[in-house]
Amino acid sequence: MFSLLVSIAFGYLLGSLPFAYLIVLWKTRVDIRKVGSGNVGTLNSYEVTRSPAVGVAVLVLDLVKGVVSAIVPLFFWGNEFAAAAASGVGAVIGHNFPVWLKWKGGRGLATAAGVMFVLGWIAVALWGLFWGLGFAIFRKVNLGNAVATIGLLIFFLTSPAAWMEKLISVPAPISEIRWFGLLFFLPILLRLIEPVKDHLNSSIKKHYES
Repeated sequence: MFSLLVSIAFGYLLGSLPFAYLIVLWKTRVDIRKVGSGNVGTLNSYEVTRSPAVGVAVLVLDLVKGVVSAIVPLFFWGNEFAAAAASGVGAVIGHNFPVWLKWKGGRGLATAAGVMFVLGWIAVALWGLFWGLGFAIFRKVNLGNAVATIGLLIFFLTSPAAWMEKLISVPAPISEIRWFGLLFFLPILLRLIEPVKDHLNSSIKKHYES
């Protein structure tokens, strides 16, 4: 229990480092939460600054947050999946709901990808496939994100144990893997509700206006 508490606290503090906010503020003197989509993440960083360098920097730093959040507990607690998973969940929650920005952060996708590169890189490839499917259908980045996240959550919760053991590179009981999947993807879905709702409202409005 001690390792889990320490790991989730470490993950949260690391994940809550608001690189998009800091870099955009340094570059433009603008609060990223008040411009564009208001999202503290890669895409809005690029759209606000129109700087590919800023977008890449934010993406890489957010990925690194996820990677480090998963690697450090594995080093300290001896390849213990539960500790690494707890830290990874904490990192995503910290990124999405940082205390420093009054709980308004990003959507956690880059940070989550960093975590999964360590715990099971195949899941990142699956996420890409699901995202491609969602984007091909809806032609919207955030709807692609929602489809990919829901797809992976369902995969984690319903796939046979043998599949999940191959997916996750750190040995772990299937029950721990399923709980990790639920707690890991839920904060991402919570931050995707608003853009999905906005898209649906816009689509309904266009339908009635046409």
